[in-house]
Amino acid sequence: MTNKDKKFLKGLQTDFPLVLRPFAALAAEQGCSEKEMLGYFRKLKADGVLRYIAVMFDLRKLGIVSSLIALRVPKSKIARTVRIINAYPNVSHNYLRDDDYNIWFTVSAVSERKLQAILADISRKSGITDMLNLRTRQVFKSQAVFELK
Repeated sequence: MTNKDKKFLKGLQTDFPLVLRPFAALAAEQGCSEKEMLGYFRKLKADGVLRYIAVMFDLRKLGIVSSLIALRVPKSKIARTVRIINAYPNVSHNYLRDDDYNIWFTVSAVSERKLQAILADISRKSGITDMLNLRTRQVFKSQAVFELK
């Protein structure tokens, strides 16, 4: 990756254009065509440099509730439980950890009632009842900007 690539990608982390055609705007800034810019992003993705581009919303300001959930799952039920959890579009992260509570995931919903219904459904489908619902008490927000070496 060239120094120009690194500078460009670092800038995207904090200043992605919020316009109808963001890749055309980026292309104009870089002096190339929109088609070339899209090809550049496809190559970054194919090379594993870029996984995806996403917007981050403050769910609380949108009236959405969310929670971090920890499950204690027997090794024999991990794969099945992960498939059940991942089937919910409400789940944004799902991690396997080396701990008694070995599956951790975040889930969000339009209301507390809906969130509880999703958790009850996951428990019913998986047969896992040992669940910690770790609600947010206070938010500490940091801006992650990755230095590219």
